[in-house]
Amino acid sequence: MDKERFAGKVALITGGASGIGAATARRIADEGGTVAICDRNGSAAAELADELGGTAFQLDVTDLEQTVEVVSGLERVDVLVSAAGVDVCDTVPNTTPDEWRTILDVDLTGVYNSCRAVLPRFVAQGGGAIVTISSAIGTVGERNRSAYCAAKAGVENLTRAMALDHGPAGVRANCVAPGLIDTPLIRNGKVSGADDPGAMQAMVDRHHALGRIGQPSEVAAAIAFLASDDASFITGAILPVDAGWTAQ
Repeated sequence: MDKERFAGKVALITGGASGIGAATARRIADEGGTVAICDRNGSAAAELADELGGTAFQLDVTDLEQTVEVVSGLERVDVLVSAAGVDVCDTVPNTTPDEWRTILDVDLTGVYNSCRAVLPRFVAQGGGAIVTISSAIGTVGERNRSAYCAAKAGVENLTRAMALDHGPAGVRANCVAPGLIDTPLIRNGKVSGADDPGAMQAMVDRHHALGRIGQPSEVAAAIAFLASDDASFITGAILPVDAGWTAQ
């Protein structure tokens, strides 16, 4: 780990109080960066920010005006990690319109809102790095996850489009696509079978060539790489962090 890789840089992380977002905040702070942690859970964001020497904002990423206000209040921003997300597990007929709207609003429109808020800053300053979070099932699909699959597939192509649109201004946009990761979304049973250890292991065995669930820190390492100057010639990429799921 390079303790100076993010020295002098500020990373804005949505969904930053738990799971992959929190692990990313820790990783970037450990590598010398300053983190601005945004989350619906303002107290959890503040607690982590205090630990890491960063700042915290209570933020609903579905609210564009609030998101723009947070970004405008930062003196500097060099990196955006868009990690806020929710899930619902069901087929199209069994997914209610409210559930559909919630998934799309948070998982896709929330990414749009965050990127829309930072991109003018990145273009004006001649560069910046965006890292979005998709999923293995944003790439290949999965049973009983229709809304989530749709949202995450949207995130992947949104990321590619931003890379093409804003690359000439020095802005890079990349995406990580994790497999099953040990996060609150998993532990709280938000993924079908997650509350049944046998069913969860069966999912791991079916999808992960490495035979185990992933850790948030492993995804955070990939995000930190893409956000850093080590990835200066990489943009528009979807990086699988999925134990071989999408290799099948």
